[in-house]
Amino acid sequence: MDRAELFTSLAQAPPTPEDIVYVERRGTEYSWDLVTPGAPQPDSSAGADVWMYFSGAWPGDDPVRLQAFCEDMLAEMESMAGGDDRCRWPLDQPYPHAH
Repeated sequence: MDRAELFTSLAQAPPTPEDIVYVERRGTEYSWDLVTPGAPQPDSSAGADVWMYFSGAWPGDDPVRLQAFCEDMLAEMESMAGGDDRCRWPLDQPYPHAH
C-alpha cells in the first residue's frame, strides 16, 4: 500500500496503547501488522528498506491528529535510513540537556 493507504488502514483499525505495531517500507510500498507477544514476528531482514516497532497511545477519532501522528512516525522511521534529521537538540547545546 502507498503512504495514504497506510494512514487509511491504520485509521480503520486504530491500535490500542497496549498493541505493538510493526511498520515497514519496501521501496514506495508500506505495510503494517500488529505484533502478538510470543507469536512469530515480522521478518524485517527479508528486504524491508526501513522498519520500526511502535507501542503507545494513538490519536483517537481525530483525522487531523492521526495524519500528523502518522507523518511524524514515518519521519522517525525514515531517519533510521538516512532520511530526515530528527535530532531534538542543537549540536552546540552542552550536556546535560535542559528544557
